[in-house]
Amino acid sequence: MITSPSIQILLATYNGARFLQEQLDSLIAQTRQDFTLLVRDDGSTDNTLQIVRDYQQQYPDRIRIITDRRKNLGATRNFGCLLEHADADYIFCCDQDDIWKPDKVEMEMREMAVLEQADTTVPCLVFSDMMAIDEVGNVQNDSVWQQLHLHPDFFTLNRLLVQNIPHGCTMLINRPMRNLAVPLPKEALLHDHWIALLAASCGRWKAISEPTVLLRNHGSNVTRKQTGIFDKVKRFSQNFLDKSEYEHFIQMRVRQALALQLRTSTFISDDDFDILKDFIRLGKTKGMERRKIMWKRQFFRTTAWHTFKMIARA
Repeated sequence: MITSPSIQILLATYNGARFLQEQLDSLIAQTRQDFTLLVRDDGSTDNTLQIVRDYQQQYPDRIRIITDRRKNLGATRNFGCLLEHADADYIFCCDQDDIWKPDKVEMEMREMAVLEQADTTVPCLVFSDMMAIDEVGNVQNDSVWQQLHLHPDFFTLNRLLVQNIPHGCTMLINRPMRNLAVPLPKEALLHDHWIALLAASCGRWKAISEPTVLLRNHGSNVTRKQTGIFDKVKRFSQNFLDKSEYEHFIQMRVRQALALQLRTSTFISDDDFDILKDFIRLGKTKGMERRKIMWKRQFFRTTAWHTFKMIARA
């Protein structure tokens, strides 16, 4: 007897009552409905958890809430905890304030099937572009990839060690990827960055250029400053001599690379192992030696300006 694959959507919540219902409604409206929703709240002080419980009463067989005594883990550790509890064949990550397009689950599962045709034991990742919306749902940008210069052409190990490309809210992984990813090491900067590095170093991946998520920008999550070139040059000039923030940026990523080296030691190719080894060297080099390593391995960011800043301050 052939059984259908199991699918879970992991929803990490924290004080998300304002937009949560709209997100949950978008999940309930998916064209493919053979999934369960696994939710963990990170100690909300608003009525986030009550909203989830109300939906659970309506769909008792579809929604499961993880309860534990740990609170305020932060988004990365919250998703890490969810991944540890996940036991499905295929796993989606979901943010509380976005909106999923109706065919997201169906589309990404179809692409996952293509990735797995040759071998279902290989860790696999599917991710997609997004549309940016404002607080009330008005479209601000048709392509977040274009807006933030996150084209999948940059999805290579050397680039990913410096800067993540996919957003977790668009991610679908298979069970082998989940098994490789957990437990999330304390050095992982973000759960999606960690998974992307695993996919680039010892897995398969597929990027869908069509947006599957409406990514909501609002007062609690907007961190990017829309400034002109003059402001950027001014900030760079002010910060050039004070390299503490820059060094923190490098050292955090080196620690993550060390964790990746440990996790993938029996899977990674010799070439990628050498890339990892050179990136880790950045943590103990400065000046021209560090710049030589960056140029040799093209440890670049996704824009020329950010790459210039990074190498100039080495």
